[in-house]
Amino acid sequence: MQRVVLVFSFLLLLGITYSQDFKEYNHAAIISFEEPDSRTSHDAHSTLTITSEHYKHLSSSLKWSWSSVDSYWSIRDEVAYTAPLTDSAPRLCTFVFWIYSKEPVTNGHLKVEFLKKGRVTSHFEYGLNFSGWRGAWVAFDRDMEGQPEVGMDEVRFSVPGVNSGTLFFDHVILASMQDARHHTADFQAPFINVRTRNHWLILNDSWNKEFDVPLKPPSEKEVNDAAQIANRLKEYFLEEGCTLPLSMLREEVEAYRITENDDGTVRGVPLFLERFGETYEMFGADRYHKIYNNIMGMEKFNATLLRVAVAYHQSEIPAERRELEDLFVTMIRHMLDQGFQAGSAMGTLHHSGYSMEQFYPAVFLMLEPLERHGLRTTVQQAAEWFAGTGEAREKPTTPGTDVDTFNTNLIARLTSILMIESEPEKIRYLHAFKQWLDNGYQYTDGTRGTFKIDGTMFHHRHHYPAYAVGGFKGAVEAIYLLRGTDFKISERSHRILKNALLSMRVYCNLRTWPLSLSGRHPDGNGQLNPEHYGLLSFAGSPDGLHDIDAEVAGAYLRLVDSVTNRSRELVDLGFSPEKSPSGNWTFNYSSLNVHRRDDWMVSAMGHSRYLWSSEIYRGENLFGRYMTHGSLQILATGNPISNEGSGYRQEGWDWNHFPGTTATVLPIEQLRADVKNLDDVSGFEEMLLSDESFSGGISLGGKQGAFGMKLHEHDKYNGSLRARKSFFFFDNRVVALGSQIESALPEETHTTLFQTYLEEVDKPFFLNGQTNATFPYLEMLPNSKVNVLSDGLNNLFFVNRGEVMFKKEEQHSFHEEGGLPTRNNFALAAINHGSRPNNGSYEYMILVQPDMAELERAYTNALAGNFPYDVLRHDSLAHVVRDRATGTTGYVIFEAGEVSNDLILRVSHPTLVMSQEMSCNQLLLAVCDPDLRFYEGPADEVYDEKGKTVERSVYSREWINNPSGISFVKVTLAGCWKIGAVTPYAKVVASAQGQTTIEFKCQHGMPREVLLLREDSQQNGQAR
Repeated sequence: MQRVVLVFSFLLLLGITYSQDFKEYNHAAIISFEEPDSRTSHDAHSTLTITSEHYKHLSSSLKWSWSSVDSYWSIRDEVAYTAPLTDSAPRLCTFVFWIYSKEPVTNGHLKVEFLKKGRVTSHFEYGLNFSGWRGAWVAFDRDMEGQPEVGMDEVRFSVPGVNSGTLFFDHVILASMQDARHHTADFQAPFINVRTRNHWLILNDSWNKEFDVPLKPPSEKEVNDAAQIANRLKEYFLEEGCTLPLSMLREEVEAYRITENDDGTVRGVPLFLERFGETYEMFGADRYHKIYNNIMGMEKFNATLLRVAVAYHQSEIPAERRELEDLFVTMIRHMLDQGFQAGSAMGTLHHSGYSMEQFYPAVFLMLEPLERHGLRTTVQQAAEWFAGTGEAREKPTTPGTDVDTFNTNLIARLTSILMIESEPEKIRYLHAFKQWLDNGYQYTDGTRGTFKIDGTMFHHRHHYPAYAVGGFKGAVEAIYLLRGTDFKISERSHRILKNALLSMRVYCNLRTWPLSLSGRHPDGNGQLNPEHYGLLSFAGSPDGLHDIDAEVAGAYLRLVDSVTNRSRELVDLGFSPEKSPSGNWTFNYSSLNVHRRDDWMVSAMGHSRYLWSSEIYRGENLFGRYMTHGSLQILATGNPISNEGSGYRQEGWDWNHFPGTTATVLPIEQLRADVKNLDDVSGFEEMLLSDESFSGGISLGGKQGAFGMKLHEHDKYNGSLRARKSFFFFDNRVVALGSQIESALPEETHTTLFQTYLEEVDKPFFLNGQTNATFPYLEMLPNSKVNVLSDGLNNLFFVNRGEVMFKKEEQHSFHEEGGLPTRNNFALAAINHGSRPNNGSYEYMILVQPDMAELERAYTNALAGNFPYDVLRHDSLAHVVRDRATGTTGYVIFEAGEVSNDLILRVSHPTLVMSQEMSCNQLLLAVCDPDLRFYEGPADEVYDEKGKTVERSVYSREWINNPSGISFVKVTLAGCWKIGAVTPYAKVVASAQGQTTIEFKCQHGMPREVLLLREDSQQNGQAR
C-alpha cells in the first residue's frame, strides 16, 4: 500500500479531495415538490403525494399513482412560452422535467399536453420502458406536435391505455430558454432535435445503426488478439490510475448518502452531468462547472468510482477487497438509478465525454465484480451508449472525426466493446471499430476537425493545441493498445498521427505553445504532454518494422522533465534525446510560421477570412482581440523555456500590446469583448474573421522563412484598421516591415516590439548604447535615427523606421477570465504610428539571442547605417528583403502583377516567394499561395445599411467544409532557367527574351520548392 500513501500525499498537495458539503441550485421557476403544491390537481382515480422515496432535486418528489386508463394529473400555472424570432434562433423555449419509474412500462407512454383555457395547444409522448430516473429538454416549437401559444396555463400528464401504475416527478421547469443546439434525443423521446449532427447528441442514431461488418465465428487469433488488447488496457488503466486509503474512499462513497428502500430500489445524492447546469443560465446562475463542482457532478463521482476500482486491484487483503467491491457496486446501482443507463439522455449530453471519462476504466477494471452482481450487461450497455460506440458500426463516408471524440470517446468506445461477453459480437465490433478509427485519423477538408496535411489539428474551426493535447491522448493510446494485432491501425493513420505529434514539438518551446496559439486561454500555461511521445514511441514505427520509434523516442527524451519508467527503458535500450529542432516551418492551416535555432523559437501568426483572429467566450479571453494581428513572439528564455520565462504574465498584461502586432491602443476596459449568441449553430462566443485571404508563411530549404498578411480588423470594433505586414527569418535575424497602416480612430496605433514582465524593477535594458535600469521610465525615441534597444531577455531590436515609445512602469489591467483588476511591473516598447495614421510604415530587425561579440558588432554597424540585410521593396504591392549572409531573398507580394525585382519580375497571384543563390548557375526557389481557397471570389461577408460588416458566426458559413482549392501561380523570373528535378507541382510554361515563367500548382498553403538550373547562353531566347 506504499503507492496508495504516496499518491494520497500527492493528491493532498494538489488539493484533490472532495468536500461532502454542497448546495443545490434552486430557483422559483423549478417546481421541486418539496411540499404539497396548490398548482397541482388530478382526476378522481389518481393520488398525488410528496415523498422522499426518490428525488432528483433537493429531497422530495411528487408521487403519482393512478387506477384508470383515463387518469391524469396537472400543473395549473402560467407557461412562460416565448416564440422564436427566427428559424435560426439560438435559444428555444423548452419544457424541462425529470421522471422516475420503478419498473419499465412496456405497454404505454406518458402523454404531456399543454393547454390554454382548457384547449390543448401542443403535446408530446414520452416512452416509459425504463426504470430509474429519466430527464428531458423538449423544445415547444421544434420537438412537440401542435402549435404552442403565448398564454398557455396548464400542463397535463397522463398514461393513456394503462390501467394503473406509479410514477415520480421532480425538477419541472414549465418554460425556459435553452441553447437550441443541445437538446438530446434518447429511447424515450427520439423526436427531439432530430436534425442535429453534433457528435455528442446523436447517440440515439448511433445506437440504432446496423453493422456493415458481418457476424461470423472468430478465428483463434482474433480471440487471442482481443484478449491481448484487453490485458494491455487493464495494465494501462492500472498504470495510469491512482487511489486513496480505504478509510478515505469509504468517506467519499458515504458522502453520497446511498440507501436502499424497502422495495430494493436505492436513493441518494442526485447526480448530474456538469453541463446540465446550463439549464439555469437564463436564471442568472453561475457557470455550469461551478454549480456542479461538487459530488453531484459526474466528474467527481466517476473519479471516486475509478479510485475504488484501482484500490480493489491494488489491495491484497480479502476483507478489504470485499468492502471495496461493495462500495463500487453501491455506487454503480445509484448511478444507474439516477438515469445513467443506455438510452437515457437526461436533457442534454453535450460534452458528456469530459464528465464520463473516468467511468469507462472504472467499470472495465471491475468487470468480474459486476458479473458477480448481475450488472455486467447493464453497465456494458451504458458504457456503449454514453461513448457513442454505435457510430462505429457503419463505415464512415466523410474522413476525420472530432478531436473531442479522440479525447473522451475513443478509448471509451474500445472499452465498451471489450466488455461485450459474446466473442463473435466482440470481434465483429472490433473490426468495425478499426474501420471507423482508421477513418478518424485521415486528413479533413476545410476547417473540419481533426488532422490537417501540414501537421496542425483542428477544433472549433481552427488549429487548437489545447484541444489537440486532449485528442492526442486517445489517438496515441489507440495505436499503442492495438499494435501488432489484427485490429491495428493502418500505417497511413499512424504516420498522420506521428506527423501531427512531431509538429507540436516544433511550434512549442520547450513544452509551451505561444500566446497566439492559446485560443481562449491566454494564461501562458498551455503545453504539450511529453507522455504522448513516450507512449507512441513504444507503439513502434508506422511500418511495423521497429518495436520502438526512434524519432519519437528522441523527442520524448528531450521533452520529458523527469526520469520515468519509459525514459529509463529507452535510455537502457540505447536511445538518446534529440537535439532541439532547428529550421523554419510553415503551418498555413494556422496562418503560422515557426523559426528555430539552438534552443529558441520565434513564431509569427495572423488570421484571415478562413481562420478566426481569436476565440473569446463570456468568461474567457475577454480582452484578447488583438492576439493574431500579425504577432511575433520569441520563446527563448526560462528554465524550462516558457511563456512565463520569456516575459509573459497574464496579471497586469497590456492587452493592446501583443508582441509584433499592429493595433489601435484603447483603454483596456474598452477592449472587453461584446460576446453574443448569434445563431442556432453557435453559442456565446466571438470568433471574428477578416475579409482578407492573404495571411501565411513560407519556408525555404527547411532553414529560412517569411510571413506576410493583409491585416484588416473586423467592423464590429475598428474596421478602419488596416496594415500590410511581413516578417523575414534568416538564421537569428528577423526583419519586420509594415506599410499602408491606417486607422480612423483618434487613439494612437502601435506596432509592438516587446512587452516584458519585470520580476525585478531594476532589471537592466540596453537602450541606444546605454544600460538603463531606471524605474519607472518613459522615453519617446525619435524617428530621426536608428534606435537600438533590448527586451531584457537578450533579444536586440534595431528600429530603422518609426518613432519608438519605451517605458517601464506598473501596468494596470484586467484578468482575461473574470475581468477583475490586475497589475504588475512591465517594460514595453512599441513603434508609435500616431493618431489616425494614414499610410504609416515601420522597419525593424531583431537579433535573437546574440552573443556579446555579435551584439557589439551589430550595434556598431547599425550606427553607421550598415544592416545585414537590404530592403529591396517596401510598399503596398510588395515587401522584399535580401539577407546578405545567406544569399536569401524573401518576397511578400500582396498583389498580382509587376514586381520589377532583379530576379522576380511578375506574379499571377498574391504570393510568397523565397530564393537562395546556391551558385552562379543554381537557384533554390520556393513559392507559396497562402490563400487556403476554401472559396473563391470576394469575401462572403454580409453588410448592413451603413456598409459595415455584420458579425456572423464561423459555424454558419457555407464554405467551412470545402476542400482547399488549387491555384496555378505563374512566377516570371529574369534569366533562362530549367527545373532540376521533375516535380508534379512545377513546370516551365514559357522561356523567351531572357525571361522564364514557371507555373506552380499550389494548395493547402504549402510551399512548393524547386532547384533551378541556369540555361547556357546558346539556349537563351529559344521558346519552349
